[in-house]
Amino acid sequence: MAANESHARLSQNPAGVVEVTGKTFGLFHAVANPIYSWGVARKVTFPGVNIDVGYQRSIAASKDNAESIWIAYNRMRGQYASALEHAVPERFFNDPAKCNSYDNPSPTAGLPACPQGISAMKALSLAAAQGQKIYTVTKEVYQRNPNIVSTQLSAHSEQARSRIQNALNQGLEVTIHERPITESGWKGSGYILIDPSTGAGAYEIEGGAQGGWLSLAAAALEGIATIAVGALITSFFLMALGKAALVSVSFVAVVIIIAGIAYFLAHFYDKENPDHKYNYMAIKAMTILAGLHSRFALVWTILTTFRKYW
Repeated sequence: MAANESHARLSQNPAGVVEVTGKTFGLFHAVANPIYSWGVARKVTFPGVNIDVGYQRSIAASKDNAESIWIAYNRMRGQYASALEHAVPERFFNDPAKCNSYDNPSPTAGLPACPQGISAMKALSLAAAQGQKIYTVTKEVYQRNPNIVSTQLSAHSEQARSRIQNALNQGLEVTIHERPITESGWKGSGYILIDPSTGAGAYEIEGGAQGGWLSLAAAALEGIATIAVGALITSFFLMALGKAALVSVSFVAVVIIIAGIAYFLAHFYDKENPDHKYNYMAIKAMTILAGLHSRFALVWTILTTFRKYW
């Protein structure tokens, strides 16, 4: 907040604007990533931290009462505030003695690169550096290209596209990069939603830790491992009865099929995407039903063995 207010004091006179900062607050919190097995959280990891200044107010006016100057000033101040949302966490959590920051002109040999913070401005900058197109969709552009979200921006998540579509329908100006970016374990999108009549707006990011599907894959494979162990134990008892040939092969085939299907669904499941919730339900159903099947067979085998020898 202090850096933002300092910037206001330094920039308003050259811009010909008078600004009085108002109430401003936000959240600075750790991002928790729970890992579930059978619907129960068994582990929580913390892939990063998040700073979100969701409420920023100020009163500004052009000294010449020029609306264009006032609008341009509001845009400039919003861009700076957005940049602080990636710069502040970098300064807080990156130790220059342990890693090289991306803007260090004299990096220390042997040290890894520091993780980079992500903000809307940073995401757009990284995307531009990668050679991506940066779209600024004004009301006029949207009127000429009403399907721009579903065509030019189709690589973004459904959540991001929905947010952009709603903003355009409200007459806001949208600036967004061509497709999601990946940086320091984070994957997602950054975009700016501006009210062209004031220059004020929202500077947002959308996304999550890269590889979020791995938690589900681990849970699915854990369930598959349980099924496989049950199948092997059952096969062991069946061998004692001299009936292993046919039944053991069937158990192995069932385990392999379930493992293949569950892994396929887990690979394409993204917990951030509600369209994939049926994949999650299918994985849980298959692992639970197959687990019950193998346990029932195990109990049946034990009882049969007990009856035969005792």
